[in-house]
Amino acid sequence: MKITLQRNPLLQAMQRCQSVVEKRHTVPILANVLLEADQGTLRITANDMEVGIRSEVSAKVEQQGTLTVSARKLFDILRNLDAEREIHIEVEGDYVALRAGSFKTRLVTMPADEFPSLKEDDAHASIRLTGIHLAEMIAATSFAMSTDETRKYLTGTLFELKNQQMNLVATDGHRMAIAEIPLAADIPECQCIVPRKAVHEIRKLCEGIDEQVELVFGERQIRLNTGSELLVSKIIDARFPVYQDVIPTSNPNIALIPRQAFDQAITRTMIVANEVTHDLRLCFADDRLVINAHNNDQEQAEEQVSVDYKGQELIIGFNGSYLRDVLNVVSSEWVRMELKDELSPILMHGEGDTRARYVIMPMRI
Repeated sequence: MKITLQRNPLLQAMQRCQSVVEKRHTVPILANVLLEADQGTLRITANDMEVGIRSEVSAKVEQQGTLTVSARKLFDILRNLDAEREIHIEVEGDYVALRAGSFKTRLVTMPADEFPSLKEDDAHASIRLTGIHLAEMIAATSFAMSTDETRKYLTGTLFELKNQQMNLVATDGHRMAIAEIPLAADIPECQCIVPRKAVHEIRKLCEGIDEQVELVFGERQIRLNTGSELLVSKIIDARFPVYQDVIPTSNPNIALIPRQAFDQAITRTMIVANEVTHDLRLCFADDRLVINAHNNDQEQAEEQVSVDYKGQELIIGFNGSYLRDVLNVVSSEWVRMELKDELSPILMHGEGDTRARYVIMPMRI
């Protein structure tokens, strides 16, 4: 291999690889990236056997070739070079030489044929949608994924194709986030649970992309193709809960709350809330909401927020962190809360925007 290319595109591709590359080195070659050069293109691949990413950048290829090299060392070198530097890469036996201006280094390589390839299985369905919209859907839901590895099926996000729309659903058993986006084409119904790591990588790849990307649902994997980058991820082999049964449909008490004032009031009162449970007491009556917190040291805090409330007087407890997580992803100036009683789940969404909805279980107070 002997190639020349610009530093910035290569650095961007290496940045994509960093969160995929195996950090613990249980299989040494998984700490490397695969470089493949031919026909004016350098392909950079990272693969941890669960999630893989391949990026393509333009390069002047004087001699084709493949190699693997330490992802961390190559990334650290590139990010410490001047932005507009031209990079020269050449294989020298079991090493790869890299030159940029007066700087030069030599790194050990490992055989490319030992690197796991990105295998693509048969597709059940594929859709095209704007990258930025997919990133927004993931941002609106991914915070609700569980971190409890004993319930593996909750540690990812459900990607569901149904009724000419795609639904993304995440839950940890205490709260649930649902986002919907309509699709132009009639597509076969299918669903899969995408692991946490892949969910975050898909979001990062799609952020800022105004063009359409392709999402492919396979037998045992999901794939994202942005044109210059391909992500392949295994899916979680499990069944997702029947989430539709959890969504409240007849909560008669309705509160419209100014989002920013609500968020600020929760933030202030949570300072004295229990540090583990973050429990808050919300009192709805007339057109006011009183938020109260206390702890085992008998410290307390209270704040009143003016709201538009229609319903019976209600006192209900919540984990304040769950409320804040929702408020952080809602863009509407007002949020709508639909409540039934102090023990039933509530439904929240931005006023006038039901594309993303949130179900939160109350706490006993």
